[in-house]
Amino acid sequence: MRLPRIMVWESDGWMARQLRELAAENRWLLRSVRSARRLRQVLNAGGVCGVCLLQFEPWSERREPIELLAEMHLRWPDVAVVAVSDVKLPEAERAAWTAALFDLGARYVLFPPLTKPVLEDVVSGLMLATLRRVIGEEEASQITRPARSELVAQDRSAIVPSPKKNEIIDLAQEEDEV
Repeated sequence: MRLPRIMVWESDGWMARQLRELAAENRWLLRSVRSARRLRQVLNAGGVCGVCLLQFEPWSERREPIELLAEMHLRWPDVAVVAVSDVKLPEAERAAWTAALFDLGARYVLFPPLTKPVLEDVVSGLMLATLRRVIGEEEASQITRPARSELVAQDRSAIVPSPKKNEIIDLAQEEDEV
């Protein structure tokens, strides 16, 4: 049986490095490609490609990522495409780019700041959706969200402490103590 794939088309390898543990823990193949031609070849080869991350640069003269996104939506509609930019934009421009990329077929559009937990959460949700689509809802009902690496889960709990059950934080009381 061929392993389901996560495809990453980027120039620097950052996204693939962030997703390596998630893919390995869930027995998905992570393929990083540097050209649109190679991405098309891999997708044409068949098998289950559940998620594809495409790096794009807003306002760039290079139209290839945008054209590839539209082509993937038409030729491989079952592949969930996540458009990822590493360029910070004002809120209005982010909203415009997000709307345009959604219209072209992107399932998610991500802008900085982009962290490993955010990337893993988006991709793991799409992995689960792919499994449900491929093996069916009935069999997938026993599947939970794909595992995230323990290290990331520990890092996240250090950043965002989990509140104690029924704990109420009174900010007014803290101001009085100062």
